This record gives sequence, structure tokens and C-alpha cells, in this order.
Amino acid sequence: MKILVVGIGGIGGFFGGFLHESGADVTFLVRPKRKKIVSENGLKIISSLGNINIQPNLILADELQPIYDVVLISCKTFDLKQALNDLSAIKGKGIIIPFLNGIEHFRMLDETFGEENVMGGLAIISSTLHQDGSIEHFGNLRQNITFGNRDNKKNDILLPFYEICKKSKFDVTLSEQINSDLWKKWVFISTVAGATTLFGCSLGDIVKHNFGEKIISDLYKECRLIAESYGYTIEDEEANNIVKSITAPGSPIKASMQRDVEKNSFTEHEEIFGDLISKANINKIECPILMSCYVKMKVYQETLNLN
Repeated sequence: MKILVVGIGGIGGFFGGFLHESGADVTFLVRPKRKKIVSENGLKIISSLGNINIQPNLILADELQPIYDVVLISCKTFDLKQALNDLSAIKGKGIIIPFLNGIEHFRMLDETFGEENVMGGLAIISSTLHQDGSIEHFGNLRQNITFGNRDNKKNDILLPFYEICKKSKFDVTLSEQINSDLWKKWVFISTVAGATTLFGCSLGDIVKHNFGEKIISDLYKECRLIAESYGYTIEDEEANNIVKSITAPGSPIKASMQRDVEKNSFTEHEEIFGDLISKANINKIECPILMSCYVKMKVYQETLNLN
């Protein structure tokens, strides 16, 4: 099975790198600048799963051929349009599994590749990409990719890829309820990204102050209510466990959005906060804390544009 990974950053580089290490046939679609860096330095991953340094297979967009069985899309959501242009040579070939935030990206993917060829996917990891091209994975939390057919009935087509992933060091789930999983991830990442960007620090640094734990908990409740208004219920026990984990004292966790802010980079606040607020407005769900997070990032974005 030939696997193409679009992007070689904190998600694509991490999971694709460990797939390569386990013996999978993996190729990374990259831009010329990134190809130069990785060709010179290799793909170095610093992780509690074990550090690796590999020489991955790299390819540019104008070299692509329709030979891949699975295409993993792991770019930032705001780069998706360019990524789809880069993938024009492989339309009609391969299963598409995006690991992007939110759910609005499926419209563009379905139009490009056909709904029947686009699976649901999500990644859980805290990592960052350094300037030298190395990827650092933070914490000892599980590193997981989850994927499944969005009609929840045809997962057999994904079994070969699932078996390949099981040989790697990260956790993998073949989901029979991927649409629900996507919403749960959206609620989770909106909470963690919202809190850590609003205050500009880790979760642990927030909860050590008065009202910090309550703000994070209330933000999660807002996002959870939005999901439930669309029919995606998060049971109380699961919700309580999540809130407990993200309000744990001393947690070093920061969302990748906050790490992007620290690098003065563009962020996915529109796709994570903005789209979720739009969903809330349609169903008349109040979400003042989430709106505050969104406005904070809009102001940040304006500052970037001015500079």
C-alpha cells in the first residue's frame, strides 16, 4: 500500500514519520523550501515514543502521479485550497483521510474528490515544528489518529490501512461513529485552543489562579452545548473526565494555535472558533467565552497583517 502524506509538520510529519519507521511505504508531499530543509537534516522526531531520525521519501507537486492508495491531508485548514491544487494530478485515485480541524473542510474535499472517497479523520497530539524541521512531541498523553467512513457503514475499505497503522507506535482507532468523534474533537480543541490563546499560557498556568478552572470548564460547556444542538451528545461521564484532564494542576499543555501565536504565525481561529460560533448562532446558543477567544484572535490577526 502506497501512502501519501500532505504536509510534514507536527501532525503529518509525526504520524507519517512513525509509519515510515514501522516499514510502511510513505511519501511526503512538500514545498521546495521544506524539501531542502528535510533533505539536508532528515526528519527528526523527539517523542516519548522514542526519538527517530529518518530520511523520508519526498515529492513536489509537479512530480505527483496517481499511484497512491491512501492520501493523508495534514496541512493547516487555511492552506487546504493550495493543497488541493497540488493534488490535482491524483484526482480519482486513492482514499482521502483529512486530519484537519472543524468540519467545514469536507465541503471542499467532497467537491474535489467525491464524497464517497473522503473519509473522516482526526489526530490527537500536542507537538510543534521547529525551524530546523524537527518535530517535538510534548507530554506523555496518548498520540492517536482516528478515522472512519462518514456513512458509518463501509469501514471495510479502511481495514488495510488500519492494519498498517497498528504496526506503528502510536494509537489508532477505526471508528464506526466518526461524525460524532469529529464534533467531540472540535469541542475539545476549541476549549483548549480558546483557553490557552485567551490567556497566552499553558492550561496549568491558567488553573493555578482563582476562577481559571471555572473559565475552562464553562468554555467547554459552551462548546459542548453547540455540539449537542446539532445532535452530537457528549455523555456526562465523558465530559467530566475531559474537563478533569484539561484542568489538571501543572498541565504543560498548550494548543498548537497558541504555539503558532508564540511564533507570530497565522492560525486556524476562523476554522476552529469562527465556524463553531456560526453554528451556535444558527441554533441560538449563547457562547460569550468562545466569542471572547475569537475576538482575541481577530485582534492578533490584524496585528500580524499590520506588521
